[in-house]
Amino acid sequence: MAYVGDVPVEASYHGSVLLYRLLSDYPADKLTIIETATESQAQRRLPNVNYVKHHIANQRWLDTRFHPYVAAWFTRRAPRLAPQISASLNDFECEGVLTVAHGFGWLAAAKIAKRRNVPLHLMVHDDWPRVADVAPRFRNWLDQQFAQVYRQAQSRLCVSPAMSRSYEERYGEPASVIYPSRAANCPDYDEPPAHLATHDKPFTIAFAGTINSDGYIDALIAVQNALKPINGRLLIFGPLTCEVAAQLGLDDPNTEICGLLTAADLLNRLRTETHALFVPMSFADSDRANMEMAFPSKLADYTATGVSLLIYGPNYCSAVAWARENPGVAKVVEAERDLAAAIERLATNPDHRIALGKRALDIGREYFSHARVQQRFHQSLSV
Repeated sequence: MAYVGDVPVEASYHGSVLLYRLLSDYPADKLTIIETATESQAQRRLPNVNYVKHHIANQRWLDTRFHPYVAAWFTRRAPRLAPQISASLNDFECEGVLTVAHGFGWLAAAKIAKRRNVPLHLMVHDDWPRVADVAPRFRNWLDQQFAQVYRQAQSRLCVSPAMSRSYEERYGEPASVIYPSRAANCPDYDEPPAHLATHDKPFTIAFAGTINSDGYIDALIAVQNALKPINGRLLIFGPLTCEVAAQLGLDDPNTEICGLLTAADLLNRLRTETHALFVPMSFADSDRANMEMAFPSKLADYTATGVSLLIYGPNYCSAVAWARENPGVAKVVEAERDLAAAIERLATNPDHRIALGKRALDIGREYFSHARVQQRFHQSLSV
């Protein structure tokens, strides 16, 4: 199989780590990875797998005020580069093409699959036709391009039930749901961490992930402010730097910017240092469609820790829907005015924290275990 796409395949964060984990059990000699945008870091790559770089877009052009028009131009250009990208497979016998609907590489991947007469396997993490930053006049055209590729795909893998339902209604073809996966070596704990039952250190909430919209910034500032009355701490793990955090207003004395860690180190710190894990979803009207359909991948690792979950988002978002389907898995807050009270309850009620942590362990094992997600992935490839 050949992977062709803009999302790099590496053990880092967000979509990259999801791909890394999905492909970690695939035979290395039967896999070639062609990255068409950001190049993965060598030390984070799948071992013994052939990686090829073939950029589609010029990032300098995208980093201008003309981005919405440049992005549309590169979207149109991507399929025309398919022969060159396909040639970089050399003598590799490609029996299928896997891609992620993000950026531009998915269009080239679809063309390669069609030219080689092999199955296309399409993964969708975000509602790309609506979240892509293209000029409004190109929005319908982009959706038409996506519809063609979606219908061409032999297997379609969506990250949430809401996305699967919406796409079947919109494009007339069903899609399977594939939740994010834990790492193959992820610890499987029987109980929440013992410190959840104690009050011997400041109440600590952690957020792990990327901050990619104003809605997420607002959510983190809201939790930072809600922690002040109880002198609580906020830990932020991910690519965010101290300098950028200060520009965003995330520089309270009790907020710590912890950087990007390996999955194992992150799980260890979340389990040993925190009382609750923050799952923010944007309340912004402009983000609504994506909040309904995208699914927070951080839940895969969060639930493995046995630490209580705090989901903060509008009642229509996927994370809240998941929590409703699994009662007791998280403390859910659907309005900023209720956030401080929810945090105070978590801070003062150890039994509540422990009950949430136990439920998260059980539900997380059911949804996100490596073996379960791998089984679903390989079933989709064999359809």
